[in-house]
Amino acid sequence: MIEKINFITKTMVYQTMVTAHRKPGVSQERFKERYEQHMQMVAELCGDATPSSHTRFYPVHGADDQPVLMAGNNEPACYSVLVLMEFEHKAAFEKFCQALATEEATARIEADEAGFWDRSGMKVFEVEAHRSWGS
Repeated sequence: MIEKINFITKTMVYQTMVTAHRKPGVSQERFKERYEQHMQMVAELCGDATPSSHTRFYPVHGADDQPVLMAGNNEPACYSVLVLMEFEHKAAFEKFCQALATEEATARIEADEAGFWDRSGMKVFEVEAHRSWGS
């Protein structure tokens, strides 16, 4: 009898997560639209230093422009988007940060964000992902 053996290769990546909040008076839909445009500009600014993956998670909002809450308390959400960025390694993340830290890039980013993003509540942190696999 021949047994079938499955091998799962674990690829190590460096991951960061960003939480961002919209400015008062900016609807969630407008924030989403502007953030998607903003990311195109950021990609142009970083060139070959873009993340290998940049996934945005936007909470679904109802007609009252509040998140559709499925569980938990009814306090306002502290973010308008959750972003998961993946890089091949930490050095790639550092290259990304350096590309966006130039005087020109910083000025363009800040000018663009001024219309929709409240940077005072933004958080960027390193994360570890743990995935569950089905059979």
